[in-house]
Amino acid sequence: MGIDVPAYKAATFGLSAMYTGVAGALGALVAGFIGPDSFQLFIAIGFLVGGVVGGIASIFGTLFGAAFIELVPDVTKQISELHPSLHWLADLQYPMYGVLLIVTMLAMPGGMAGLVRSIEVRIARRNPKPRT
Repeated sequence: MGIDVPAYKAATFGLSAMYTGVAGALGALVAGFIGPDSFQLFIAIGFLVGGVVGGIASIFGTLFGAAFIELVPDVTKQISELHPSLHWLADLQYPMYGVLLIVTMLAMPGGMAGLVRSIEVRIARRNPKPRT
């Protein structure tokens, strides 16, 4: 069709690398010092869970996944502080990630974005627009 696919793939990869470099530089500015031990396994697991739970096929999915991995630790910490009998909940953050990852892959293969998309399709099928 006249589109140079390899050129667009290379340009997209270069743009992605640029954004990653800028994000790394901003992270170094915020942290003050960056070393190999700054990035632990749990950060990678959190990114994986955010991508699976939110779905990486849309902007909404990535935003939902990012909000999820940011808010879940805070919510579990606040719940455990409010109710002393639930102090064990804060320790279950990473096991909850694993269980949620498996349940999401089984129940919602497209993540939250895929679930929202399928609900929109069902609503559109149920209420077809009248032809004019």
